[in-house]
Amino acid sequence: MNCYTQNDFTGHLLFMQDQLFYYALQLTENQHDARDLVQETSYKALRHRNKLLNEENIRAWLYTILRNSYINLLRSSHNRKTIIEGNLPDPVIINTLAGKEYSPDELLMRKELHEIIGLLPETYGEPLKMFLSGYSYKEISEKINIPIGTVKSRIHLGKKKIRKVYLA
Repeated sequence: MNCYTQNDFTGHLLFMQDQLFYYALQLTENQHDARDLVQETSYKALRHRNKLLNEENIRAWLYTILRNSYINLLRSSHNRKTIIEGNLPDPVIINTLAGKEYSPDELLMRKELHEIIGLLPETYGEPLKMFLSGYSYKEISEKINIPIGTVKSRIHLGKKKIRKVYLA
C-alpha cells in the first residue's frame, strides 16, 4: 500500500529533479533533451504514483521510469537523425539506435570521439560527422557540394587523424 500523501510524494519528486536531470543528461548527452526526459518522467510518476508500492523504492522507481522513457524515445525515433549538442564546439549529428543503451565507458568514449572530431579541420570533420550519422557518400557529396571521391578521401584522412590521437 502506498503510504505517501500527495505532498510527500510531490516533495520527494521535486527533491529528485537534479539527480534525474544528471542521469538523463548521461543518457541523452543534450541538456534540452535531458530536461524533456525529466519532465516526462515527472509527469508519468505523478500520473501513476498509486503504483509505487514501497516508498523506500521511490528513487529506483523514478530512475526506472526515466530509463524506460528514454528507451521508448529511442524506439520511436528509430532511424531518425538527432542533434547531440553536449559540450562540443558545434553540433554533432548521430543516428540513434532503437533500444541501444550505452555503458558509462561507451558514453565516455563517444564523447571523446566527438570531441576529437570537433578538433579536426572542418574539411575532414564535417564529412566524417555526416558519415557517422549514416549519410551515404553520395548524400554527403550532394549536401556539401564536393565530388564523391573527395568525400571518401576526407573521411579516410579524418579517420586516420583520429587513429593517431587514440594510438598516441
